[in-house]
Amino acid sequence: MQNYPKKYLFFFAALLLVLFAFRHSDLILVKSLAVKAEKVTTDNLSNIYLINNDVLQKYDPQGNLMKTYSNKTFGRINTVDASNPLRIILFYRSFLQVVFLDNTLAQNGDPVSVESLGYPLAQFVCSSHDNGMWIYDEQNFELIRFDQYLQLSNQTGNLAQILGMDLKPQSLIEYDNRLYLNNPSSGILVFDIFGTYYNTIPIKGIRDFQFKEDALLYYLNGRLNSFNTKTLEQTFTLLPDSAAISIRVANEKLYSLGKEALGIYTFTQPVK
Repeated sequence: MQNYPKKYLFFFAALLLVLFAFRHSDLILVKSLAVKAEKVTTDNLSNIYLINNDVLQKYDPQGNLMKTYSNKTFGRINTVDASNPLRIILFYRSFLQVVFLDNTLAQNGDPVSVESLGYPLAQFVCSSHDNGMWIYDEQNFELIRFDQYLQLSNQTGNLAQILGMDLKPQSLIEYDNRLYLNNPSSGILVFDIFGTYYNTIPIKGIRDFQFKEDALLYYLNGRLNSFNTKTLEQTFTLLPDSAAISIRVANEKLYSLGKEALGIYTFTQPVK
């Protein structure tokens, strides 16, 4: 057997560790659904939601279709926040309408016009604690919170001026008493539940993200990236479909949406 210098042995060992860290066997395909959709999301019960133009479909965690909702009046669904499965929020940006659905995808109350609330250039809407909701107003670069009675409760003021940065956000979510505004050029801006700026997570160039306990999960360059907000540790999982349109993690399953199918995978190791 040929004897290699120690430096080469070290290199080969390091290479093996890298290959092991990015192996496809971290994921096992359990089901593939033939679907056409633009985005996948989940709720805290691991139900799956597929969005395609004006249609929202709800599946159980095993991939069985449960309910379908569509409203042709307002056109394309731009965002869906299912973080509260009993009060799902749909935002139709073209018509500036917010629709609330219950867990059966039945409409709950009348649609809300954010234009009538005074924000004709609202870009994002997300769920907030105590049945409230947040709006990001593109005109004034401002975050505004409304309570369950649609009364204004908090607003940040002009964030572009306060923070001294260019704002072109891509997504907005509230999670665990924090509000997160994803601004790809600078990172993820973090606010408390009153809208006071806290800090910036320096993860740039992403369109969407989610949280799993302390881990911030995002999809970039064909990988599922995990950033622990407490330890600052980063880990990566190489995905079977490097051209996935949208991904989501729930209950140790990965939902990977491609052009013609939704792949449901289980993790061989827990996502941290």
